[in-house]
Amino acid sequence: MLKFGKKVTSRPMLISLSLALIVGLLFGLNISKKLGLQMGIIIFIMLFIGHYFFILPTIFNYWDSEQNFIRYSDIKNWKNRLIAMFFPKHLALRDIPKNQIKTVLILGLPQPKSNLSSKLVVSEESGFMYNLLLMLNEPVKVRLILVNNKTVDLDLSRDYVHNAQKTIGKLRLFLKGFNPSVVQLSEETKKFISI
Repeated sequence: MLKFGKKVTSRPMLISLSLALIVGLLFGLNISKKLGLQMGIIIFIMLFIGHYFFILPTIFNYWDSEQNFIRYSDIKNWKNRLIAMFFPKHLALRDIPKNQIKTVLILGLPQPKSNLSSKLVVSEESGFMYNLLLMLNEPVKVRLILVNNKTVDLDLSRDYVHNAQKTIGKLRLFLKGFNPSVVQLSEETKKFISI
């Protein structure tokens, strides 16, 4: 089984609660308990809804491939995203039978030379913010077009940013599981991943 991305964890809830508690305590102990409670609630909402709700599909984008099926976590829908944020263990993976896939495309490879560090002041190129901006601005995806013309995008950005060579190797193995007529890649992408 080939695994890509990362499953949703309780990290969004824990980080949001922790920072809300710290800020709430600082205001509550130094100024007033009422202000501390209000600031804690504001910080929680800003992080949990304002940040994690929108960024969740980018940082948690798990999918895996077996011989006959592809399973993925569908958190693009806002209801599924909220369920995943509050109850990450209860998010069911969706199955796609490989024989229902009409076309496989790779989007975002080869990547252009990134110029994020020249546009933005970042601490390090290996830092979290740099990687997050790279995943948002230059996503790498496997696009599946099913026989019913439904399109499913499976994200590779997280894996590619953290370990490009390993991701390309796993991508090669993934593509070998399909009939060559199903895989439609540009010549540039074929050269890049050496198929």
